[in-house]
Amino acid sequence: MTNYKLLVDTAALAGEIMLSSGAETYRVEDTMCHILKTSNSDSIEALALMTGIVVTVNDKSLAQPITMMKTVNDRTTNMSNIIKVNDISRKYCGQQITLEEAYERLQSVRGKQYNRTLYNLGTIGIATGFSMMLGGRMQEVVITTIVGALLAAIITIGKITKWNGIMVHALSGIGMAMLTIACKGFLIPDLDIDIVIVSAIMPIVPGVAITNAIRDTLQADYLSGCARILEAFLTAASIAVGIGLGMVLINGLMGGGVL
Repeated sequence: MTNYKLLVDTAALAGEIMLSSGAETYRVEDTMCHILKTSNSDSIEALALMTGIVVTVNDKSLAQPITMMKTVNDRTTNMSNIIKVNDISRKYCGQQITLEEAYERLQSVRGKQYNRTLYNLGTIGIATGFSMMLGGRMQEVVITTIVGALLAAIITIGKITKWNGIMVHALSGIGMAMLTIACKGFLIPDLDIDIVIVSAIMPIVPGVAITNAIRDTLQADYLSGCARILEAFLTAASIAVGIGLGMVLINGLMGGGVL
């Protein structure tokens, strides 16, 4: 006999992990539906929005339908988690693992994949790598590494203090711009600040969010698609405003003439 409560919990957990990891809403709904269909229930429903999911199962053996709703406030990009959830879903639907095993494996996916130190090193490495790719000299590469470290520090503080994402991106832009221009004014007069700033912002550019917004829209998920587009636009705008404000502030503090 199917444990409908555990089935709904499993489908909702899979959807929550995928949505919080940056998966498209149509992919989230498809995965949840495949899990729910294994019960051969009379009626199943799975709805995914940008900020939450709703799962419902109804069967003649139930006194009343079982519905679960979960909110998703924190969203990031974690392709590894999406792949893991898809793999668990396929194995469960293919009867390679039981429902209990699927739920346990999904719970283990929810944990942090990398510690904060490794994540910060990755952020710095992305910035440094782009500096090299854009043709930066040794001085641009070194300064970009320093600016990338500042970005990692701001992101870490933002996560610890639970700042709003828009605020974190704006503060990151201000900090990166001010540090880059200060290095040019006090240390390296011929520093190419364009290469440094463009490279440093790459870890927070919402490229995946824009791609997912387009894919959701093409799948007729217009609500989620528009929400993702707005989120990506606000992220990009906050970075741009932060960098512009940082340039104005540091140039004013240094008496102008640096830019």
